[in-house]
Amino acid sequence: MSTPTEFKLKVSRVIKVPCEMIFRAWTEPKQMSQWFCPQEVDLRGLTADVKVGGAFRIHMNSKTGDHIAIGTYQEIVPNKRVRFTWSWETYAMPNSVVTVDFEDLGKATRVTLVHEGLPDQEDADQHTHGWSSMMEKIAGLIERGEIK
Repeated sequence: MSTPTEFKLKVSRVIKVPCEMIFRAWTEPKQMSQWFCPQEVDLRGLTADVKVGGAFRIHMNSKTGDHIAIGTYQEIVPNKRVRFTWSWETYAMPNSVVTVDFEDLGKATRVTLVHEGLPDQEDADQHTHGWSSMMEKIAGLIERGEIK
């Protein structure tokens, strides 16, 4: 039995769209498939059964090869929170959990992502880069009206 690690990260950004709109981008597979990977990475495939207990699989490809993220949804509170486990098909991260909170600011939304249970600082740094890039990507696309 493994124990939780102390390695975690936090990424937060105000996105200039209503809360319902950004929440849908995080929870509707059709919208997720338009942005759910870092900017320098290609999204090759995404399946997601967005409900508590439902699973997802995200196939990404970068200059270093294929990366396949997998996990299950643990909590979904409409327009407030999405929580899911996060692991890779090539290596397990048994204590890894991502929580995305949505704070309604009227015409904008503060999106705060916390990823806990990372195995070491190097992994936390790599995931910080990935999540930060994804947050920048979704903000740009959705603010320009390119995610539908």
